[in-house]
Amino acid sequence: MRGFKSFAKHTELVFGKDFNSVIGPNGSGKSNILDSLCFVLGKSSAKSMRAEKSANLIYNGGKQKSPGKEGEVSIYFDNSNKIFPTPDPEVKISRIVRQNGQSIYKINDKVRTRQEMIDLLGLAKINPDGYNIILQGDIVRFVEMPPVERRQLVEEIAGISSYEEKKQKAVSQLDKVEERLKEAEIVLAERNTYLRELKKDRDQAQKFKDMENKVSQNSATLLNKQISSKESDKKKLQEDLEKTKTELKGINEKLQSYRSQITQKKEEIQAIGKEIEEKGEVEQVTLNRDIEDLKIELVKKKTRIETITNDLERVSKQRSELKESSSDTEEKIAELRNQEKEQKEQKTKLDQERNAIIEKINEFRNKNKLDDMADVEQKIETIDREAEALQQESQSLREKQHNLIREKDVLEHSINNLDEQIAKVEELEKEHKQEINDLKSKRKQFKDATLELNTCLNEDGELVAKIAKKRKDIGAKREDLAKLEARAAQIKETTKLNPAMERILELKEKNPGILGTVFELGNVDAKYATALEKAAGQRMKSIIVENDKVASHLIKYLKEHKLGTITFLPLSAMQSRPTAPEAKKIANAQGAHGMALDLIQFDPHLRSAFSYIFHNTVIIDNIDVARRLGIGKAKMVTLDGDLADRSGAMTGGYHKKTRNLKFSEKQMDTNIEKAESELGEDESALSIIENKRNENEDTITKLRQDKASLEGEIIKVEKSLHLEAHDIDATLTKKEDLETNVREKQQEIETLLTTLSEKNKVLADNRIEKQQLKEQISQLRDPKLVAELATFEEKRNQLHEEITQVDSNIKNVHVQINEIHGPEQQKAEKTKERLAKEEDELNTEQEYLDKEVVTQKEALVEKEKVAKVFHAKYRQLFEKRTLIEQEKNQLEANIMKRSDSSRETEIRENTLSLKHAEAASELAGMHQEFIQYEGVQLIENKTEEQLKYEISKFEKMKADIGSVNMRALEIYGEVEKEYQNLLSKKETLSGEREDVLSMMEEIEGKKRELFKISFDAVNTHFKEIFSRLSTKGDATLEVENPDDPFEGGVGIKVRMAGKRFLDIRSLSGGEKTMTALAFIFAIQEHEPASFYILDEVDAALDKNNAEKFGKLIQKYAERAQYIMISHKDGVINMANTLYGVSMNEHGMSKVVSLKV
Repeated sequence: MRGFKSFAKHTELVFGKDFNSVIGPNGSGKSNILDSLCFVLGKSSAKSMRAEKSANLIYNGGKQKSPGKEGEVSIYFDNSNKIFPTPDPEVKISRIVRQNGQSIYKINDKVRTRQEMIDLLGLAKINPDGYNIILQGDIVRFVEMPPVERRQLVEEIAGISSYEEKKQKAVSQLDKVEERLKEAEIVLAERNTYLRELKKDRDQAQKFKDMENKVSQNSATLLNKQISSKESDKKKLQEDLEKTKTELKGINEKLQSYRSQITQKKEEIQAIGKEIEEKGEVEQVTLNRDIEDLKIELVKKKTRIETITNDLERVSKQRSELKESSSDTEEKIAELRNQEKEQKEQKTKLDQERNAIIEKINEFRNKNKLDDMADVEQKIETIDREAEALQQESQSLREKQHNLIREKDVLEHSINNLDEQIAKVEELEKEHKQEINDLKSKRKQFKDATLELNTCLNEDGELVAKIAKKRKDIGAKREDLAKLEARAAQIKETTKLNPAMERILELKEKNPGILGTVFELGNVDAKYATALEKAAGQRMKSIIVENDKVASHLIKYLKEHKLGTITFLPLSAMQSRPTAPEAKKIANAQGAHGMALDLIQFDPHLRSAFSYIFHNTVIIDNIDVARRLGIGKAKMVTLDGDLADRSGAMTGGYHKKTRNLKFSEKQMDTNIEKAESELGEDESALSIIENKRNENEDTITKLRQDKASLEGEIIKVEKSLHLEAHDIDATLTKKEDLETNVREKQQEIETLLTTLSEKNKVLADNRIEKQQLKEQISQLRDPKLVAELATFEEKRNQLHEEITQVDSNIKNVHVQINEIHGPEQQKAEKTKERLAKEEDELNTEQEYLDKEVVTQKEALVEKEKVAKVFHAKYRQLFEKRTLIEQEKNQLEANIMKRSDSSRETEIRENTLSLKHAEAASELAGMHQEFIQYEGVQLIENKTEEQLKYEISKFEKMKADIGSVNMRALEIYGEVEKEYQNLLSKKETLSGEREDVLSMMEEIEGKKRELFKISFDAVNTHFKEIFSRLSTKGDATLEVENPDDPFEGGVGIKVRMAGKRFLDIRSLSGGEKTMTALAFIFAIQEHEPASFYILDEVDAALDKNNAEKFGKLIQKYAERAQYIMISHKDGVINMANTLYGVSMNEHGMSKVVSLKV
């Protein structure tokens, strides 16, 4: 020790394992040694160590007035037998007290809490307040302590405290069970009342549900029949469709075969034609081609006429069938209307009968004064309706109450969990503050990363949608651009160049003086293309060159190669001519679009060439405008190609589309440029969005990695600190919020209970009033009158049902007329109109074709006459080609016929496909509708009409029941289940109560048994030891209440020298000491400690008794270590080791040891 009380300097005492005695004069500091032992063992009260406060345990400085800064005491325990859970051979316990009164505890020089030190000592059964440590004045306490406290000491050494804890837990559990039993009984009484009230609603709801089930059963059966019928129709349509597809496939294969043969025939004809061209004149070949074209056109027209004739026969047949079908539909509608009329007449008759019965009932009531009873019944119905409404409100309130109770229980449970979590975190924060702060920081980072990740994922979804939309737009624009380019290519392909022009244009790259054709170098709006092409005429084929030298060279080239002739326009030789004033005037007039030269775009360098072509030419709307402006004043061309020349000549009529040379359309080029620009913009935008998405995906990947890393670190720290994931989130603020919610829920529950009580009171009053009214009805009723009235009412009800059936029949007739036959009739009328229109169109087309055939036949005769001369020369070739052409024509005729058949078959296939798809769609809808009837038992042997009637009847019965609380079915089952659960819970609680009581009885029995064993053992040892210490007397321990020892205490009876037993308070000081020592050593015998500390416990003993006491200690020192302060020689002489204590003039104590 060091700085503790009078031991200012470092002092060591090595106690022996047996009997150690501390001696010295009074005031030398002997007791301070024992105080230091109590101090280091963790005694918390400074007063028990003879100091006002903990700071007074530090050396006060003596006369030198140099107090110590702190006091320290260490004790070493031998751990060779491993009493302490550590591998060290010794265990060092240290305690340091500072001037501020704070104590520091150490185990093996490591700082620990007091509780950790107490727990460690507890493992070796060492207690600073135990019975093995007796300080000055404590010896008498063992004798004079209250009997109950002495009994508790016996209980402690008997180990009854653990049973007492079990008993207290059992008592607490019993109180809870009793409380829950009372609650269960209250709820059971309330539930039982509510269950009886709910049964009426349940019965009515069950009846309604039965009707509903009947409706569902009949509806399901009806729908099933309709599904079967529709499936049959669909199957037939599928068969017809497959058959039509097979037929169409055969026709198309035949057509393909015909086309292949025609291709072969054309190649043969072409070869013969080439041979004829080589041997004959080109004009004759052209003539022959015209003849063949006429023949082909004639064959096509004749074939088409045959097809039209067949179509007219088909239309006629369809119209005849439609007329017959319409007639049948009209007959059915007429029949249904007759049925409707009969049903309405029957309904009128039944209404009259019912009104007559109602009038009789009213007369009967008035005659026999039964109106009072009707009024009473009306009042009862009103009360029933009010009661029903109140019960529904009460049920709703009860449900709300139960929900609130459940919510309150959940909140209370959360508060309990929160308390544990808060305590757990606070305890950890004391020792692991940094780790807890780091964990909170990581959890915040984890939360932020999660939120940012969700934001990025949402943004990714939006970007994906934008990319998909943009790609779709790009695809559409690429398709539009491809169409435009295809159109431009088609225009280019239609431009037919003769061989001479092709050869000259091929020289364009080698000869820069060749600029190109007129139609290539000019660009016009599509609106003016036809007009400008007609205005240019043959000059469209002219080739513009730089000068007359280039033109002369190219003309020579054509002659040398015998390629034909071409008009060249040399820019050097051509001059722009001014526009005539008259032409300008016309160009600005109404109906005119301007000068032709102004409506075409070209390179300014080419102006003289285009001026030559379109000089003084005006573009106008139509030929009527030309007449109005004046024919011959200028060259005028209409938008559709009619021409009025300055000479007065007019050219026009029907303009057949030909493969002529065309100007480039400005709009086409503009559209292509615009489409390419928009496509480029969209592709650029797509690239930006895709880059943005790639960046977002990188961010998502990083956030996912960060989130996973943080989650791993959090789990690792939580496991190392033994924390749950939600512990760190527990806060006092959250607890306060939960407690506020609990108070609010409790307030709502109390309000609901008040409201429920009021409504139950009103319901009770209603039941009383209803009972009184029923008694009043019983007094008013006469059985005979009631029976007669019931007969009338039964007849009225029968008529009501018959009227309902008639209404249903009328409704059914309406449905058939308006929803079945009516639409059929309308459809037939539309079909008639369509067929009539088709017949008119076919007749018109046939008349036109007949005229065309006559005209073409005449032209063919003329051409054949001209061709006879040529045929005479090349007869054999022509005959062969004619034969092949006839075969080809026949094949083409066959194709025409087959094509019509193919088209009709394809139309039929499409119609069947549509009908099949429609049937499949309707069937799918029916199947979807049938899902609601899944599990419903279907009815057999009933027609659709019967099923519809059943549905109507049960729907009416449902309506007659009136308002129904369907929740009563569910609620009744739930309430009944809840009621049974409560009964079961009550039985379980009763069983638990019995189990707790049995356990308490068992605990009490165990306590008594243990107490008796320990008491008997201690009493036996007490008697023996007292006899050793005092030869002239005996002593015993006595239980005050033998029947229930725990209701009383334990007394001590002492008899000295044959006297009667004396009360302990009547003994002398020495006798009390002897008795107390005997009691202490009796406990030692029963529950031995490893060491004992005794401070002048022998002070009151005489020499003889002191010697006996010394010998007794010497004997017990063989089993335990004794440290004792004594002034008695008889005791000191028995010690194995003596420690002398003295004090110098500065108030400092020192120790000298002596081994005896």
